[in-house]
Amino acid sequence: MLLLCLPAAGQHFDPEHRHSLELSTGIPPIHAFLLGAGNYAPYDENTIVRACINLGYTYAISEKWDFNFTVNAAMQVHKDLYYPSKGDTEGAPPFMSFDRSAGPTKTEYGSRWWVSYQAQFRWKWYRSDSVRLYSAAGLSYLPFEWPIFPSLTPIGINFGSGHLYGIGEITFSTAATLAQVGVGYRF
Repeated sequence: MLLLCLPAAGQHFDPEHRHSLELSTGIPPIHAFLLGAGNYAPYDENTIVRACINLGYTYAISEKWDFNFTVNAAMQVHKDLYYPSKGDTEGAPPFMSFDRSAGPTKTEYGSRWWVSYQAQFRWKWYRSDSVRLYSAAGLSYLPFEWPIFPSLTPIGINFGSGHLYGIGEITFSTAATLAQVGVGYRF
């Protein structure tokens, strides 16, 4: 599908428009699925929705290289069902001391937010008047959870010839897992 988008003309590097801002979203990052209450809580956690939003700044270093810095916010909205205690369960693991066969005694709704920071270098391996194909690699910082997390974008596309452009990526990072889409503005 990407090959159908590729025009034949080469694009000239424009040093006057090196900066861009990008707003994107995608399949929430893997930590929005892995981090939570776990099996040791006195309740069952049912996720209602997961979402993420990313705000990035890109600086075109040269015709072939960009530097991208992104702030990511991932969110999880959940419903917690609390269960009564089984009674005397001294020495048992915490998750076994509650009677889950009985109905829940209390229901609460809550949310969790994770903010992370990502720095990547993008190598633009194809450029035309309206399409740029690139690959990227870098590091992400997820405070209080995993200090450093690698980020990898095997393939990404920017399409649009003016100031406004679209973004599509296959990525594995704290910004998104598998797919990310958005818009950018060059200035």
